[in-house]
Amino acid sequence: MTGPEKRLEPLPSVAWQGVGVALYRHQQVRTEEHQHPELQLLMPLVRRPLQGRWRPTGRAVDQRVASEEVGVVSPDVPHAFAWEAGAQVVSFFLHPERLAALSGEAGSGRGLRAVGSSCLRDPVLRELLRASGEALREGLPPARLEVEALATVVGLRLLRLDGQQRRGGPRAVGLPTWQLRRVTDFVEANLDGALGLEALAGVVGLSPSHFARSFKRATGSTPHRFVLTRRLERARELLTTTALPLGDVAQATGFSSQSHFTALFRARHGATPARFRCAKRA
Repeated sequence: MTGPEKRLEPLPSVAWQGVGVALYRHQQVRTEEHQHPELQLLMPLVRRPLQGRWRPTGRAVDQRVASEEVGVVSPDVPHAFAWEAGAQVVSFFLHPERLAALSGEAGSGRGLRAVGSSCLRDPVLRELLRASGEALREGLPPARLEVEALATVVGLRLLRLDGQQRRGGPRAVGLPTWQLRRVTDFVEANLDGALGLEALAGVVGLSPSHFARSFKRATGSTPHRFVLTRRLERARELLTTTALPLGDVAQATGFSSQSHFTALFRARHGATPARFRCAKRA
């Protein structure tokens, strides 16, 4: 998310204390990284995705929010967004105190513990946001009572989704396909870098423990073993198809050193990388 940045200004919007909805329509936008105390939901109204960057921990996680998805930004999480010409994005803000009041647990609304900062494919949230965005686009902004009612419905829906994930509803069948695809795509694009559990969990906005359990249910493998397997498979491809020195192969596949790479490769394939390469060329 590099390039010229433009100040983000909503066109039509309505807001009261603790709740607000706005429609963004710009030719092109790249926001600076920022944060705010409210929970934020964002959804493209047209088939032009927006690119998001969350920083739930020290490392930033890039995510693409498609037209059928709702991006969730937890309170006080640094983030930035970008979209191209022709995009229209509806944004809904909800103060965490409202979530706390709806849940009946003091302080529980500070953040959604299982949903977190992520992308959701929930038809209820999608239709609520779409209706609000289209009303703003047509010059018919909702009245205060309508926005207050919307805040209640949206908040209850988020708490329900959060509760389902924490109780184990989605976990019984592992990660949904779209979340698994995001994680595997992230791994493939970053095999030469750090791929710790927190970074992988951050891709789909889950806690590390929740993510590890769900990932294993979906794949039959722990995240660590999956990453190691993909590193070794990529190394095998490089040994077969390129003349890269072994040290460069180790670096390109994220191993801490050539000796570490050699030991793990030999344990998996029964031969050192050098012997494997010679055998393939024979």
